[in-house]
Amino acid sequence: MGDGRSEALHVEGGQLGTAVAGDFGGPALEQFRNSSAGPASTRVQAALASMEARVGVVEVGVLPVLPDKHDGRALGPSRKPPRIPAASAHFFLLPRRSRSELVNRHERLACKRIECCTRRAMRRLRPFQREDVNLIKRNNLRVIVASGQGTGKTILAIVALLETGRWSLPALVVAPASVTYNWRREFRAWAPGLTTQVVEDMSTPLDRRANVFITSWALLDPREMEFHSMHLRSIIGDEAHFCKNPEALRSQALYRLSRGKKGLLLLTGTPVINSEDELGALRALYGAPPPMIRRLLEDVAPEIPPKQRSTLYVKLRERAQVEYDRAVDDFEGWLRKEKERGLGEGMAEAVVERALAAEAFTKMGYLRRLVGEAKAPAAADWVARAVRIGEPVVVFVEHQVVLKRLTKSLRAQRVRHAIIEGKTAPKKRQKYIDRFQKNQYPVIVCTKAGATGITLHAARHLLFVERFFTSADEEQAEDRIRRIGQRHRTTIWYLHAAGTIDDRLDVIVRGKRRLIRQAIGLEDTAETAHSNVQEVVRSWDTFVAERPPSITSLGRGDPLPPLPRPGSTHAIVFSGKRWKTRSAASWCRMHGYSPTRREDLPGRFRLIVHPIEVFRPREFKAVRVCKDVKIIVGRRLSARNERAARRRLHRVRG
Repeated sequence: MGDGRSEALHVEGGQLGTAVAGDFGGPALEQFRNSSAGPASTRVQAALASMEARVGVVEVGVLPVLPDKHDGRALGPSRKPPRIPAASAHFFLLPRRSRSELVNRHERLACKRIECCTRRAMRRLRPFQREDVNLIKRNNLRVIVASGQGTGKTILAIVALLETGRWSLPALVVAPASVTYNWRREFRAWAPGLTTQVVEDMSTPLDRRANVFITSWALLDPREMEFHSMHLRSIIGDEAHFCKNPEALRSQALYRLSRGKKGLLLLTGTPVINSEDELGALRALYGAPPPMIRRLLEDVAPEIPPKQRSTLYVKLRERAQVEYDRAVDDFEGWLRKEKERGLGEGMAEAVVERALAAEAFTKMGYLRRLVGEAKAPAAADWVARAVRIGEPVVVFVEHQVVLKRLTKSLRAQRVRHAIIEGKTAPKKRQKYIDRFQKNQYPVIVCTKAGATGITLHAARHLLFVERFFTSADEEQAEDRIRRIGQRHRTTIWYLHAAGTIDDRLDVIVRGKRRLIRQAIGLEDTAETAHSNVQEVVRSWDTFVAERPPSITSLGRGDPLPPLPRPGSTHAIVFSGKRWKTRSAASWCRMHGYSPTRREDLPGRFRLIVHPIEVFRPREFKAVRVCKDVKIIVGRRLSARNERAARRRLHRVRG
């Protein structure tokens, strides 16, 4: 028996896995004999003593009785034995020569579980997804998937990993921090037999029983050696353009981890952001150029209605306009001075513009921040009006100052909302996303941290309070609401302050919408924030803004009055043909009301929030929320009288 250590099998509740049985001689063996999980029969005790006398060290395993037809509810192998109730366990002595037979049996049952999960996944895959999974399998999971946003890249990776589980597990998934828990959710939906662990910080210990580890790009380098020790066989990189720079620590860590691994599957919706060299950096991780899968959402899901872009022109308040004009004068003075100095030193104009781009990027960011902060009241006003007619909205901002100003305005109008930003914990992000998808939150406000990898198609309206520097960034954010599963036409709204830097950014971004759609890896598709800033610098003195078709006073007047509180609400009345019970209940959830029943009226209906008996008689009033929704509010009885009223009501209805 050598050192007295070998692998044994355990099964509990239909779960299979390998366990390490250690030295059971001496005190350890005595502890096993005396434990509640120890063998109870005299025959097993005698066999144990006899075997110990012959070989010195005995390897002990526990094996509950297997059903005739194993249903395989979970897939091993796990690397740590769970506690097994003595009542359900049969104990056995495991000579080393018998171990391989049990291991082979375990692997056969595990493969049955893979086949069971695979059959369910195949029934749910679309035909194009089945083709892509087969291609990934034929190339041993060494493929770049560069399909457009919302085409189901996550599902492809999970199903491909599941169907190759005999040689591709354990695996590591590296994704943006905002989507790690979404990956776990998708694994549970598509591969419930795989055990996953989300590694969300430096202190989370790695669980050797896990089949799939899910972590963020930020943790890849600091925990590289720990992942090495897990003997990974495959790596999946979500939003792989995060490692486009070969000099970055995370890129180098990915290269070292993937070296010698069978599978390396990279997923990205934006494979080219700067140049062909960055796509080449992804290809260099493979050694030989790998196959690439590229599909657009319009090609694979033509049933999804097209996306429409609209602009909301607004005026800044006078005070904000004065502050912005002062900042622009400072920027123009700095730009003129630096250009003159560079040209005076004999530098070419193009060289001067490139040299100024980095500092101009920061200064233009300040101009964008001023404009965004001034537009926040207008944005809150527009969002409140959309929500009150039952439309959930996704809002994107970039600066923290703008985020705080916007959420303050939303709170003033009692608009329930969630926030996804860089410092939002991954678990909390997923909770916000789930609640938004269930219409429990009508508004979700995101910074760029929410622009990748998440699905928000419960909304069909998305609002940009601040314009991003590149069209790639904006399109990636837009596709949070336009994905497979979206049944409505989506509208992207840009809040545009005429006569500001919004004019310049709009011209450049609209001119580069062809990014990625036309060709992958060609230099004429290159676009970066700095290159766009350089264009702004070059055309600053000659730029002529387009005249807006109309400018509204949105956000300049008083905000909408806040909705009545649920505690003082008796009923919500819905009229018109567009309201059904389901849509009305969704509206109530969005605004925090919990109706208990429906009452039909001529040409309309109402949802009762609190019974009329708990309000003071003849002290009701109607608050009109929008054209076809009004709320009936009243004054509640005292707590004592209300309890008595509810008891009477209960007796009557009982």
